[in-house]
Amino acid sequence: MAKWSVHFSEYDLKFNPRTAIKSQALADFMPDFSPTLQPQADKDVLTLSENKGDQRWILYVDGPSNMRGIGVGLVLRSPQGEKLIQAVRCDFRATNNEAEYEALILGLQLALDLRVSHIEVYIDSDLIVNHVNDSYAARDSKMVSYLKVVKDLKLCFVTFSIKQVLRDQNVVADALAILGATFKPGVISTIPIIHVFESAICQQEHDRADKATYSQWTQEAGVLCTSAAWDETPDWRQPYHEWLQNDVLLADKKEVRGFKMKATRFRLIDNILFRR
Repeated sequence: MAKWSVHFSEYDLKFNPRTAIKSQALADFMPDFSPTLQPQADKDVLTLSENKGDQRWILYVDGPSNMRGIGVGLVLRSPQGEKLIQAVRCDFRATNNEAEYEALILGLQLALDLRVSHIEVYIDSDLIVNHVNDSYAARDSKMVSYLKVVKDLKLCFVTFSIKQVLRDQNVVADALAILGATFKPGVISTIPIIHVFESAICQQEHDRADKATYSQWTQEAGVLCTSAAWDETPDWRQPYHEWLQNDVLLADKKEVRGFKMKATRFRLIDNILFRR
């Protein structure tokens, strides 16, 4: 520091402490150095400034009733294209038409909870569409009660329309309804979708080819495999595998202490034994 001070002394430099950055200066700095984000920012501001109540939402509903139960499928799409999907299980008995009405009512209630003002409903039941549009008269007492509930909900929207759609164009809501009718509460919490890209026969042939080269691969990678799929005969690795996975110790108590000391050198990751 002393050498640099002597070196810069000929330039007559002066030191001024830096003042605090004002909040407005920081706000100006961000848009100046973010030109690529400006279009997205303008779009977000426009979306926030628009009146969302004047935009139309799309609702797809389906409510089949079968021997497994009653399920309801709802797909609510916003004007921006975002989708809200729900699968509902109804724990009561109902006919197919009553289940369709339940799906319609639940979908309209969901839209009202989101403060939707303009909605367009699509359902594959011709009877429900004609009831709501006053083309058919409801004669059954339950149908009359359901229709009254729907018309009361209909008055809560600024604009409301309902149209019949083919089942092929309502596959998502139909799949959600079947899902809700099939699974009982508490059976599953999440359902992962697994994509299978080849048949079981092709997979079996690939497994035979992979098994031939697996031993060579594990030797080069330094992996100690204890999976029963590759080696069904127990060996010296099996006790470490049992201890790390299930806390199972050796039967001989005299060797337990030494075994535990040796086991600290191993780790079990994805059912594969690694030695540090």
